[in-house]
Amino acid sequence: MTLGFCVVGSLAGCSLIATLPGLTAGAATSSVTGNPALGLTVAIATNAAVDAGVKYVMKRFSAAEQQEIANAIAQSVPGEQRRWRVEQPVPYGNNKGRTIVVSESVNALTTCKKALFSVEGMVDGRPAEHWYTLDVCKNGQYWLWAQAEPSVKRWGSLH
Repeated sequence: MTLGFCVVGSLAGCSLIATLPGLTAGAATSSVTGNPALGLTVAIATNAAVDAGVKYVMKRFSAAEQQEIANAIAQSVPGEQRRWRVEQPVPYGNNKGRTIVVSESVNALTTCKKALFSVEGMVDGRPAEHWYTLDVCKNGQYWLWAQAEPSVKRWGSLH
């Protein structure tokens, strides 16, 4: 039984790990109360809570990384290259890379910069750098991504 669980666990990866607290809580509740329906309810509720918590943390990690990239671009002029780095509170999602501002446009509403940014990592044991394009715009005293992903917090329940 234990070997089968290990094999299933290694094949399922992180999705099973996120489900384990719900299964454990549901099984414990069912065995203590003798009510399988209550155990199923507890399992579903626990799984939903763990899933929501993981999504919340991952969005915060992503927002911190996006803000570091926007800050690096905001401090640069066209043609300038600048390094960025994010250090998360736990050793996960610590990324780094470079930004290069391509152009800057000023209009009556705001100032925006078109830029390239890279994320450095490892591919097949060798250093690799992946490049992406991005627009950031000034919003009051802050510079923010012009794309929708970092803006979803303004849509309320959709984030």
